[in-house]
Amino acid sequence: MRETLKDCYRLQIQDIEIDCFLGVYEHEQARARPIVVEVEMYVSETENRPRRDLLSETVNYEKVVETIERVVGVRRFRLVETLCGELADELAKLEGLRALKVAVTKPQPLPRAKAVRVELWRHP
Repeated sequence: MRETLKDCYRLQIQDIEIDCFLGVYEHEQARARPIVVEVEMYVSETENRPRRDLLSETVNYEKVVETIERVVGVRRFRLVETLCGELADELAKLEGLRALKVAVTKPQPLPRAKAVRVELWRHP
């Protein structure tokens, strides 16, 4: 494990299904289709600080989902890689993150493929 991730909580938000205009072909851009986003965040857990059970001491999951909805809602994407990068850039702005992994899955991109998945790490 990287030293920067020592003494961290790992928070995961799994299977966020959202409609998105995503694809390089005209038929893919004709209508929004569901994609799946997963976010893994590493947040400091400091032993010297008393646990006060406050939302301000962690990442607000609702803000994470709102950020994803905002990014997906403002434009059309051609590449899964571009979408994943933009999500990571925006989510990395959240307070308190030591590291972040964003994964975007595009179901059934090809007749013989169940899905395409792109994952990206950020260390804000």
